[in-house]
Amino acid sequence: MKKEEDFVYLRIGMALISTQRVEFITGQLIEVLQNFDGGNYQITSAEFLEQTAKSKKTIKTLGKIFKLLKLNPTFVFEEELDSYLKKRNLFVHSFWITHMRTKSPKDVKKIVDFCYDFDKHSERVESFFKGFIFFLSLRYIKNRDHLDVDLKNWEDDFVYFMNSLKEKRLKNA
Repeated sequence: MKKEEDFVYLRIGMALISTQRVEFITGQLIEVLQNFDGGNYQITSAEFLEQTAKSKKTIKTLGKIFKLLKLNPTFVFEEELDSYLKKRNLFVHSFWITHMRTKSPKDVKKIVDFCYDFDKHSERVESFFKGFIFFLSLRYIKNRDHLDVDLKNWEDDFVYFMNSLKEKRLKNA
């Protein structure tokens, strides 16, 4: 029983780190978009720039950030963001009440499956947003050799971003 409980908590920890990675990269993307566009490249809308300027003064929750990203849907898949946000909110706000109070064998499988699915969805969102930042960074350089060292590590994410745009969905990595 102890090993099973340890495994469940291991999966929950994995899901927690996944949430934090997505929140971090999403905040980075908003920052890049605020500084990047200014309307010149038409990646963001005037409404996006106006709303993000207002939000600089307030705390940005993941829900608020996703809402801001949806203001210009060219590079964002609304269904994916909504689906991810629902999973994230369940995990952060009601996971214990929903799954952890009663840990029957059936619940243990549900918990592990949910955490695994959430982690995979987090990986797709994180990779897409990293690829988006990589894409935006290409506008500032002559060739990829001039990219910041950290950004060079996101080249696979850029490929994922471009493939996802082509398919109009976040595909499994």
